[in-house]
Amino acid sequence: MSIEYWLAWLLPLFCGTGVCALVARRWGRWSDLSATLGSGWIVGVLAAAAAARIVGYDDTLHAFPNAAPWLAALGAAAWAIVAASLVVRRGRGFVPAVQGEPSPASRAARLGWWLLFAAIVLRLLVLADEASLRPVFPWDAWSAWALKPKSWMLLGHVEPYVSMHDWLANPHAATRTAGTWFYPEFVPWMEIWFASAAGGWNEPLVNLAWCGALAALALAGYGTWRRLGLSAWLAMLLVYLLVSLPLVDAHVALAGYADLWVAAILGVAAFAWTRWLTDRSPAHWVLAVLLALCLPLVKLEGLIWAGLFLVVVLLERLPARWRGWVVAVVMVSCVACLAFGVRIPAPGFGWIELSWSRIAIADVQVYELDWHPVGDALFASLFALPNWHLLWYALPLLVFVRRERLRVDPAARFAGLLVLLQVLFLAGLFFLTKASAWAQDYTSANRLIMQMVPCVFAFAALLLRPRSSASA
Repeated sequence: MSIEYWLAWLLPLFCGTGVCALVARRWGRWSDLSATLGSGWIVGVLAAAAAARIVGYDDTLHAFPNAAPWLAALGAAAWAIVAASLVVRRGRGFVPAVQGEPSPASRAARLGWWLLFAAIVLRLLVLADEASLRPVFPWDAWSAWALKPKSWMLLGHVEPYVSMHDWLANPHAATRTAGTWFYPEFVPWMEIWFASAAGGWNEPLVNLAWCGALAALALAGYGTWRRLGLSAWLAMLLVYLLVSLPLVDAHVALAGYADLWVAAILGVAAFAWTRWLTDRSPAHWVLAVLLALCLPLVKLEGLIWAGLFLVVVLLERLPARWRGWVVAVVMVSCVACLAFGVRIPAPGFGWIELSWSRIAIADVQVYELDWHPVGDALFASLFALPNWHLLWYALPLLVFVRRERLRVDPAARFAGLLVLLQVLFLAGLFFLTKASAWAQDYTSANRLIMQMVPCVFAFAALLLRPRSSASA
Protein backbone atom coordinates (compact mmCIF):
# COMPACT_ATOMS: atom_id res chain seq x y z
CA MET A 1 0.00 0.00 0.00
CA SER A 2 1.33 3.42 -0.96
CA ILE A 3 1.60 6.43 1.32
CA GLU A 4 -1.13 8.07 -0.76
CA TYR A 5 -3.53 5.25 0.09
CA TRP A 6 -2.83 5.63 3.82
CA LEU A 7 -3.38 9.37 3.48
CA ALA A 8 -6.74 8.63 1.88
CA TRP A 9 -7.73 7.12 5.23
CA LEU A 10 -6.02 9.65 7.47
CA LEU A 11 -7.13 12.87 5.78
CA PRO A 12 -10.88 12.17 6.23
CA LEU A 13 -10.09 11.27 9.84
CA PHE A 14 -8.13 14.50 10.33
CA CYS A 15 -10.81 16.62 8.70
CA GLY A 16 -13.86 14.93 10.20
CA THR A 17 -12.52 14.68 13.75
CA GLY A 18 -11.73 18.38 13.64
CA VAL A 19 -15.34 19.13 12.77
CA CYS A 20 -16.67 16.72 15.41
CA ALA A 21 -14.27 18.06 18.05
CA LEU A 22 -15.87 21.46 17.50
CA VAL A 23 -19.24 19.81 18.05
CA ALA A 24 -18.24 17.88 21.17
CA ARG A 25 -16.51 20.78 22.96
CA ARG A 26 -15.55 18.27 25.68
CA TRP A 27 -12.47 16.07 25.63
CA GLY A 28 -12.26 14.95 29.24
CA ARG A 29 -12.71 11.19 28.78
CA TRP A 30 -11.82 8.38 26.40
CA SER A 31 -15.49 8.12 25.47
CA ASP A 32 -15.28 11.60 23.94
CA LEU A 33 -12.26 10.51 21.92
CA SER A 34 -14.06 7.35 20.76
CA ALA A 35 -17.19 9.23 19.67
CA THR A 36 -15.12 11.90 17.91
CA LEU A 37 -13.02 9.35 16.01
CA GLY A 38 -16.01 7.32 14.85
CA SER A 39 -18.29 10.20 13.91
CA GLY A 40 -15.34 12.13 12.50
CA TRP A 41 -14.33 9.44 10.03
CA ILE A 42 -17.87 9.22 8.65
CA VAL A 43 -18.06 13.02 8.33
CA GLY A 44 -14.60 13.06 6.74
CA VAL A 45 -15.49 10.43 4.14
CA LEU A 46 -18.57 12.45 3.19
CA ALA A 47 -16.33 15.49 2.75
CA ALA A 48 -13.78 13.45 0.79
CA ALA A 49 -16.43 12.18 -1.64
CA ALA A 50 -17.72 15.73 -2.13
CA ALA A 51 -14.20 17.07 -2.73
CA ALA A 52 -13.44 14.25 -5.21
CA ARG A 53 -16.65 15.08 -7.08
CA ILE A 54 -15.77 18.76 -7.30
CA VAL A 55 -12.17 18.44 -8.51
CA GLY A 56 -12.19 14.99 -10.15
CA TYR A 57 -14.93 15.33 -12.76
CA ASP A 58 -12.48 15.87 -15.62
CA ASP A 59 -9.58 13.90 -14.15
CA THR A 60 -10.67 10.99 -11.99
CA LEU A 61 -7.19 9.46 -11.91
CA HIS A 62 -5.92 12.46 -9.93
CA ALA A 63 -9.04 13.04 -7.84
CA PHE A 64 -7.19 12.25 -4.62
CA PRO A 65 -4.11 14.48 -5.07
CA ASN A 66 -6.30 17.33 -6.31
CA ALA A 67 -8.86 17.02 -3.50
CA ALA A 68 -6.47 16.20 -0.63
CA PRO A 69 -5.30 19.83 -0.08
CA TRP A 70 -8.91 20.93 0.36
CA LEU A 71 -9.54 18.31 3.01
CA ALA A 72 -6.26 19.13 4.74
CA ALA A 73 -7.13 22.84 4.77
CA LEU A 74 -10.61 22.19 6.17
CA GLY A 75 -9.19 19.92 8.86
CA ALA A 76 -6.46 22.41 9.76
CA ALA A 77 -9.02 25.20 10.06
CA ALA A 78 -11.26 23.09 12.30
CA TRP A 79 -8.40 22.01 14.54
CA ALA A 80 -7.10 25.59 14.73
CA ILE A 81 -10.48 26.69 16.08
CA VAL A 82 -10.41 23.77 18.54
CA ALA A 83 -6.92 24.77 19.70
CA ALA A 84 -7.97 28.40 20.10
CA SER A 85 -10.98 27.30 22.11
CA LEU A 86 -8.74 25.19 24.36
CA VAL A 87 -6.44 28.15 24.95
CA VAL A 88 -9.38 30.33 25.93
CA ARG A 89 -10.87 27.67 28.20
CA ARG A 90 -7.50 26.93 29.79
CA GLY A 91 -7.27 30.61 30.66
CA ARG A 92 -10.53 30.13 32.55
CA GLY A 93 -9.13 27.18 34.48
CA PHE A 94 -10.25 24.30 32.22
CA VAL A 95 -7.81 21.35 31.93
CA PRO A 96 -8.45 19.43 28.67
CA ALA A 97 -6.35 16.35 29.45
CA VAL A 98 -7.89 13.05 28.34
CA GLN A 99 -8.65 10.95 31.39
CA GLY A 100 -9.57 7.30 31.76
CA GLU A 101 -13.16 6.29 32.27
CA PRO A 102 -14.22 5.26 35.76
CA SER A 103 -13.22 1.65 36.31
CA PRO A 104 -15.92 -1.03 36.18
CA ALA A 105 -17.31 -2.05 39.55
CA SER A 106 -15.71 -5.47 39.64
CA ARG A 107 -12.81 -7.49 38.28
CA ALA A 108 -15.30 -9.64 36.36
CA ALA A 109 -16.68 -6.53 34.63
CA ARG A 110 -13.17 -5.40 33.67
CA LEU A 111 -12.34 -8.86 32.34
CA GLY A 112 -15.60 -8.92 30.38
CA TRP A 113 -14.80 -5.52 28.88
CA TRP A 114 -11.38 -6.65 27.63
CA LEU A 115 -12.75 -9.92 26.26
CA LEU A 116 -15.45 -8.07 24.34
CA PHE A 117 -12.91 -5.53 23.09
CA ALA A 118 -10.60 -8.31 21.86
CA ALA A 119 -13.52 -10.10 20.17
CA ILE A 120 -14.53 -6.88 18.35
CA VAL A 121 -10.99 -6.16 17.16
CA LEU A 122 -10.55 -9.74 15.99
CA ARG A 123 -13.84 -9.67 14.12
CA LEU A 124 -12.94 -6.40 12.37
CA LEU A 125 -9.54 -7.79 11.35
CA VAL A 126 -11.11 -10.94 9.94
CA LEU A 127 -13.70 -8.89 8.05
CA ALA A 128 -10.98 -6.62 6.66
CA ASP A 129 -9.05 -9.67 5.50
CA GLU A 130 -12.16 -11.06 3.81
CA ALA A 131 -12.96 -7.76 2.10
CA SER A 132 -9.41 -7.44 0.74
CA LEU A 133 -9.19 -10.99 -0.64
CA ARG A 134 -11.34 -10.57 -3.74
CA PRO A 135 -12.65 -8.00 -6.23
CA VAL A 136 -16.21 -6.73 -5.97
CA PHE A 137 -18.24 -9.94 -5.78
CA PRO A 138 -22.00 -9.40 -5.03
CA TRP A 139 -24.09 -9.01 -8.16
CA ASP A 140 -25.77 -5.70 -7.31
CA ALA A 141 -22.42 -4.29 -6.15
CA TRP A 142 -20.58 -4.70 -9.45
CA SER A 143 -23.61 -4.20 -11.69
CA ALA A 144 -24.85 -1.03 -9.98
CA TRP A 145 -22.64 0.63 -7.40
CA ALA A 146 -19.15 -0.10 -8.80
CA LEU A 147 -20.20 0.39 -12.42
CA LYS A 148 -19.87 4.17 -12.52
CA PRO A 149 -16.61 4.60 -10.60
CA LYS A 150 -14.90 1.75 -12.45
CA SER A 151 -15.81 3.14 -15.86
CA TRP A 152 -14.84 6.67 -14.83
CA MET A 153 -11.49 5.53 -13.43
CA LEU A 154 -10.69 3.50 -16.56
CA LEU A 155 -11.70 6.40 -18.80
CA GLY A 156 -9.88 8.99 -16.71
CA HIS A 157 -12.87 11.32 -16.68
CA VAL A 158 -16.61 11.30 -16.08
CA GLU A 159 -19.12 10.42 -18.76
CA PRO A 160 -22.62 10.96 -17.33
CA TYR A 161 -25.04 8.06 -17.08
CA VAL A 162 -28.47 8.77 -18.55
CA SER A 163 -31.65 6.82 -19.21
CA MET A 164 -31.80 4.36 -22.10
CA HIS A 165 -34.19 6.69 -23.95
CA ASP A 166 -31.83 9.68 -23.72
CA TRP A 167 -28.83 7.53 -24.61
CA LEU A 168 -30.48 6.22 -27.78
CA ALA A 169 -31.76 9.68 -28.70
CA ASN A 170 -28.22 11.14 -28.65
CA PRO A 171 -25.90 8.48 -30.13
CA HIS A 172 -22.99 10.89 -30.51
CA ALA A 173 -23.10 12.33 -26.98
CA ALA A 174 -20.39 11.32 -24.50
CA THR A 175 -22.85 9.54 -22.23
CA ARG A 176 -23.45 6.03 -20.96
CA THR A 177 -26.50 4.16 -19.78
CA ALA A 178 -27.38 1.48 -17.25
CA GLY A 179 -30.44 0.25 -15.46
CA THR A 180 -29.26 2.09 -12.34
CA TRP A 181 -28.32 5.36 -14.06
CA PHE A 182 -30.38 7.39 -11.55
CA TYR A 183 -28.73 6.04 -8.37
CA PRO A 184 -27.16 8.65 -6.04
CA GLU A 185 -23.41 9.02 -6.38
CA PHE A 186 -21.88 9.23 -2.90
CA VAL A 187 -20.63 5.63 -3.07
CA PRO A 188 -19.10 6.02 -6.57
CA TRP A 189 -17.19 9.16 -5.58
CA MET A 190 -16.12 7.64 -2.26
CA GLU A 191 -14.71 4.71 -4.24
CA ILE A 192 -12.95 7.08 -6.64
CA TRP A 193 -11.34 8.80 -3.63
CA PHE A 194 -9.76 5.54 -2.47
CA ALA A 195 -9.08 4.17 -5.95
CA SER A 196 -7.26 7.30 -7.13
CA ALA A 197 -5.16 7.23 -3.95
CA ALA A 198 -4.31 3.57 -4.66
CA GLY A 199 -3.07 4.52 -8.12
CA GLY A 200 -5.86 2.90 -10.12
CA TRP A 201 -9.00 0.81 -9.92
CA ASN A 202 -7.94 -1.62 -7.18
CA GLU A 203 -11.14 -3.24 -5.91
CA PRO A 204 -9.71 -5.05 -2.83
CA LEU A 205 -8.26 -1.77 -1.52
CA VAL A 206 -11.51 0.07 -2.24
CA ASN A 207 -13.50 -2.65 -0.45
CA LEU A 208 -11.65 -1.96 2.82
CA ALA A 209 -13.67 1.25 3.18
CA TRP A 210 -16.67 -0.88 4.21
CA CYS A 211 -14.71 -2.23 7.16
CA GLY A 212 -13.80 1.35 8.05
CA ALA A 213 -17.49 2.28 8.07
CA LEU A 214 -18.31 -0.50 10.54
CA ALA A 215 -15.34 0.36 12.77
CA ALA A 216 -16.35 4.03 12.76
CA LEU A 217 -19.93 3.11 13.67
CA ALA A 218 -18.63 0.98 16.56
CA LEU A 219 -16.41 3.79 17.89
CA ALA A 220 -19.18 6.36 17.63
CA GLY A 221 -21.63 4.04 19.37
CA TYR A 222 -19.30 3.18 22.25
CA GLY A 223 -18.38 6.80 22.93
CA THR A 224 -21.98 7.96 22.76
CA TRP A 225 -23.32 5.21 25.00
CA ARG A 226 -20.66 5.84 27.63
CA ARG A 227 -21.62 9.52 27.61
CA LEU A 228 -25.27 8.52 28.06
CA GLY A 229 -24.28 6.91 31.35
CA LEU A 230 -23.99 3.23 30.45
CA SER A 231 -21.30 1.25 32.21
CA ALA A 232 -18.15 0.41 30.24
CA TRP A 233 -18.92 -3.30 29.88
CA LEU A 234 -22.56 -2.70 28.89
CA ALA A 235 -21.58 -0.15 26.23
CA MET A 236 -18.97 -2.57 24.89
CA LEU A 237 -21.54 -5.38 24.89
CA LEU A 238 -23.89 -3.28 22.75
CA VAL A 239 -21.04 -2.56 20.34
CA TYR A 240 -20.23 -6.27 20.10
CA LEU A 241 -23.88 -7.15 19.47
CA LEU A 242 -24.01 -4.55 16.68
CA VAL A 243 -20.79 -5.53 14.87
CA SER A 244 -21.47 -9.28 15.20
CA LEU A 245 -24.85 -9.27 13.44
CA PRO A 246 -24.49 -11.78 10.57
CA LEU A 247 -26.07 -9.56 7.91
CA VAL A 248 -23.90 -6.58 8.89
CA ASP A 249 -20.77 -8.74 8.72
CA ALA A 250 -21.82 -10.06 5.30
CA HIS A 251 -22.06 -6.51 3.97
CA VAL A 252 -18.50 -5.84 5.11
CA ALA A 253 -16.94 -9.12 3.98
CA LEU A 254 -18.76 -8.94 0.62
CA ALA A 255 -18.25 -5.20 0.24
CA GLY A 256 -19.89 -3.11 -2.46
CA TYR A 257 -23.47 -2.36 -1.43
CA ALA A 258 -24.55 1.10 -0.28
CA ASP A 259 -26.74 -0.17 2.57
CA LEU A 260 -23.98 -0.22 5.19
CA TRP A 261 -23.18 3.42 4.43
CA VAL A 262 -26.83 4.37 4.89
CA ALA A 263 -26.81 2.53 8.23
CA ALA A 264 -23.54 4.18 9.31
CA ILE A 265 -24.59 7.73 8.44
CA LEU A 266 -28.09 7.31 9.88
CA GLY A 267 -26.59 5.67 12.97
CA VAL A 268 -24.09 8.46 13.60
CA ALA A 269 -26.91 10.99 13.12
CA ALA A 270 -29.04 9.10 15.66
CA PHE A 271 -26.12 8.94 18.12
CA ALA A 272 -25.57 12.71 17.84
CA TRP A 273 -29.29 13.30 18.30
CA THR A 274 -29.41 11.18 21.46
CA ARG A 275 -26.61 13.37 22.82
CA TRP A 276 -28.85 16.36 22.17
CA LEU A 277 -31.78 14.65 23.87
CA THR A 278 -29.75 13.97 27.01
CA ASP A 279 -27.39 16.93 27.44
CA ARG A 280 -28.99 19.58 25.17
CA SER A 281 -25.86 20.40 23.21
CA PRO A 282 -27.06 22.46 20.18
CA ALA A 283 -24.00 21.46 18.12
CA HIS A 284 -24.99 17.79 18.35
CA TRP A 285 -28.48 18.67 17.11
CA VAL A 286 -27.01 20.51 14.11
CA LEU A 287 -24.64 17.62 13.35
CA ALA A 288 -27.51 15.12 13.48
CA VAL A 289 -29.63 17.18 11.08
CA LEU A 290 -26.76 17.74 8.62
CA LEU A 291 -25.92 14.03 8.55
CA ALA A 292 -29.58 13.16 7.99
CA LEU A 293 -29.70 15.56 5.04
CA CYS A 294 -26.80 13.63 3.48
CA LEU A 295 -28.76 10.36 3.38
CA PRO A 296 -30.46 10.99 -0.02
CA LEU A 297 -26.95 11.31 -1.51
CA VAL A 298 -26.26 7.67 -0.62
CA LYS A 299 -29.37 5.76 -1.69
CA LEU A 300 -32.92 6.50 -2.85
CA GLU A 301 -34.53 5.30 0.38
CA GLY A 302 -32.24 7.70 2.22
CA LEU A 303 -34.82 10.35 1.33
CA ILE A 304 -37.42 8.46 3.39
CA TRP A 305 -35.06 7.83 6.32
CA ALA A 306 -34.07 11.50 6.33
CA GLY A 307 -37.72 12.57 6.23
CA LEU A 308 -38.74 10.33 9.13
CA PHE A 309 -35.71 11.39 11.15
CA LEU A 310 -36.35 15.10 10.60
CA VAL A 311 -40.05 14.72 11.43
CA VAL A 312 -39.21 13.29 14.86
CA VAL A 313 -36.36 15.77 15.42
CA LEU A 314 -38.61 18.74 14.67
CA LEU A 315 -41.51 17.30 16.66
CA GLU A 316 -39.24 17.06 19.71
CA ARG A 317 -38.40 20.76 19.38
CA LEU A 318 -42.06 21.79 19.55
CA PRO A 319 -43.54 22.81 22.89
CA ALA A 320 -45.38 19.88 24.43
CA ARG A 321 -48.75 21.66 24.31
CA TRP A 322 -48.50 22.05 20.52
CA ARG A 323 -47.43 18.54 19.59
CA GLY A 324 -50.87 16.96 19.60
CA TRP A 325 -52.32 19.70 17.41
CA VAL A 326 -49.41 19.59 14.99
CA VAL A 327 -49.65 15.80 14.65
CA ALA A 328 -53.41 16.04 14.04
CA VAL A 329 -52.96 18.73 11.36
CA VAL A 330 -50.22 16.74 9.65
CA MET A 331 -52.30 13.55 9.62
CA VAL A 332 -55.35 15.35 8.20
CA SER A 333 -53.14 17.01 5.58
CA CYS A 334 -51.64 13.66 4.60
CA VAL A 335 -55.07 12.09 4.17
CA ALA A 336 -56.20 15.05 2.04
CA CYS A 337 -53.06 14.88 -0.10
CA LEU A 338 -53.50 11.17 -0.69
CA ALA A 339 -57.16 11.63 -1.53
CA PHE A 340 -56.55 14.31 -4.16
CA GLY A 341 -52.96 13.45 -5.13
CA VAL A 342 -49.93 15.64 -4.53
CA ARG A 343 -46.48 16.29 -6.01
CA ILE A 344 -43.67 16.95 -3.56
CA PRO A 345 -40.32 18.40 -4.70
CA ALA A 346 -37.38 16.17 -3.81
CA PRO A 347 -33.96 17.81 -4.38
CA GLY A 348 -31.81 15.58 -6.54
CA PHE A 349 -34.73 13.38 -7.60
CA GLY A 350 -37.22 15.75 -9.21
CA TRP A 351 -40.77 15.13 -7.96
CA ILE A 352 -42.45 12.54 -5.77
CA GLU A 353 -46.09 11.86 -6.63
CA LEU A 354 -48.37 10.48 -3.90
CA SER A 355 -51.93 9.18 -4.18
CA TRP A 356 -54.09 6.35 -2.87
CA SER A 357 -53.15 4.15 -5.81
CA ARG A 358 -49.43 4.74 -6.32
CA ILE A 359 -46.17 6.40 -5.33
CA ALA A 360 -43.85 7.63 -8.09
CA ILE A 361 -40.32 8.97 -7.61
CA ALA A 362 -39.36 11.07 -10.64
CA ASP A 363 -40.88 8.43 -12.95
CA VAL A 364 -37.92 6.12 -12.33
CA GLN A 365 -39.45 4.24 -9.39
CA VAL A 366 -43.21 3.66 -9.48
CA TYR A 367 -44.98 1.68 -6.75
CA GLU A 368 -48.59 0.67 -7.28
CA LEU A 369 -50.37 0.31 -3.94
CA ASP A 370 -52.07 -3.01 -3.25
CA TRP A 371 -52.10 -5.58 -0.47
CA HIS A 372 -49.39 -8.28 -0.57
CA PRO A 373 -49.43 -11.04 2.11
CA VAL A 374 -45.72 -11.41 2.88
CA GLY A 375 -45.98 -11.89 6.63
CA ASP A 376 -44.58 -15.42 6.55
CA ALA A 377 -41.49 -14.37 4.60
CA LEU A 378 -40.81 -11.39 6.89
CA PHE A 379 -41.31 -13.50 9.98
CA ALA A 380 -38.82 -16.06 8.69
CA SER A 381 -36.27 -13.34 7.83
CA LEU A 382 -36.47 -11.76 11.27
CA PHE A 383 -36.97 -14.72 13.57
CA ALA A 384 -36.12 -18.01 11.85
CA LEU A 385 -33.16 -17.44 9.51
CA PRO A 386 -29.65 -16.69 10.84
CA ASN A 387 -29.62 -13.04 9.76
CA TRP A 388 -29.98 -11.23 13.05
CA HIS A 389 -29.07 -13.63 15.87
CA LEU A 390 -31.68 -12.88 18.58
CA LEU A 391 -32.01 -9.13 17.95
CA TRP A 392 -35.73 -9.09 17.16
CA TYR A 393 -36.50 -11.42 20.06
CA ALA A 394 -34.52 -9.27 22.47
CA LEU A 395 -35.90 -5.86 21.43
CA PRO A 396 -39.58 -6.44 22.41
CA LEU A 397 -38.41 -8.09 25.64
CA LEU A 398 -36.20 -5.09 26.46
CA VAL A 399 -39.05 -2.66 25.78
CA PHE A 400 -41.34 -4.67 28.08
CA VAL A 401 -38.81 -4.96 30.89
CA ARG A 402 -37.84 -1.27 30.69
CA ARG A 403 -41.33 0.09 29.97
CA GLU A 404 -41.10 2.30 33.04
CA ARG A 405 -38.18 4.11 31.39
CA LEU A 406 -40.40 4.98 28.45
CA ARG A 407 -42.85 6.59 30.85
CA VAL A 408 -40.33 8.77 32.68
CA ASP A 409 -37.65 9.46 30.05
CA PRO A 410 -38.60 11.75 27.12
CA ALA A 411 -35.36 10.87 25.29
CA ALA A 412 -36.29 7.19 25.21
CA ARG A 413 -39.81 8.02 24.05
CA PHE A 414 -38.63 10.09 21.10
CA ALA A 415 -36.04 7.49 20.09
CA GLY A 416 -38.76 4.86 20.33
CA LEU A 417 -41.03 7.00 18.15
CA LEU A 418 -38.30 7.17 15.49
CA VAL A 419 -37.92 3.38 15.48
CA LEU A 420 -41.70 2.94 15.38
CA LEU A 421 -42.05 5.20 12.34
CA GLN A 422 -39.23 3.34 10.59
CA VAL A 423 -40.94 0.00 11.27
CA LEU A 424 -44.26 1.34 10.00
CA PHE A 425 -42.61 2.59 6.81
CA LEU A 426 -41.02 -0.79 6.13
CA ALA A 427 -44.31 -2.57 6.87
CA GLY A 428 -46.16 -0.32 4.42
CA LEU A 429 -43.43 -0.78 1.80
CA PHE A 430 -43.45 -4.58 2.00
CA PHE A 431 -47.18 -5.18 2.45
CA LEU A 432 -48.59 -2.48 0.14
CA THR A 433 -46.18 -2.20 -2.82
CA LYS A 434 -44.32 -4.35 -5.32
CA ALA A 435 -41.41 -4.26 -2.88
CA SER A 436 -43.14 -7.31 -1.40
CA ALA A 437 -41.00 -9.28 -3.86
CA TRP A 438 -37.96 -8.14 -1.88
CA ALA A 439 -39.41 -9.75 1.23
CA GLN A 440 -40.23 -12.97 -0.59
CA ASP A 441 -36.70 -13.40 -1.97
CA TYR A 442 -35.18 -12.89 1.53
CA THR A 443 -32.52 -10.45 0.26
CA SER A 444 -33.45 -6.81 -0.32
CA ALA A 445 -35.87 -6.71 2.62
CA ASN A 446 -33.09 -7.55 5.03
CA ARG A 447 -30.88 -4.88 3.49
CA LEU A 448 -33.53 -2.24 4.15
CA ILE A 449 -34.03 -3.47 7.70
CA MET A 450 -30.28 -3.30 8.29
CA GLN A 451 -30.30 0.41 7.49
CA MET A 452 -32.38 1.19 10.60
CA VAL A 453 -30.56 -1.19 12.96
CA PRO A 454 -28.18 1.45 14.44
CA CYS A 455 -31.26 3.49 15.41
CA VAL A 456 -32.60 0.40 17.19
CA PHE A 457 -29.36 0.18 19.19
CA ALA A 458 -29.52 3.90 20.01
CA PHE A 459 -33.05 3.33 21.36
CA ALA A 460 -31.89 0.30 23.35
CA ALA A 461 -29.04 2.30 24.88
CA LEU A 462 -31.49 4.94 26.12
CA LEU A 463 -33.68 2.24 27.63
CA LEU A 464 -30.67 0.74 29.41
CA ARG A 465 -29.47 3.97 30.97
CA PRO A 466 -29.22 3.89 34.78
CA ARG A 467 -31.94 5.67 36.69
CA SER A 468 -29.60 8.46 37.79
CA SER A 469 -28.86 9.35 34.14
CA ALA A 470 -32.42 9.61 32.91
CA SER A 471 -34.33 12.88 32.92
CA ALA A 472 -37.63 12.60 34.76
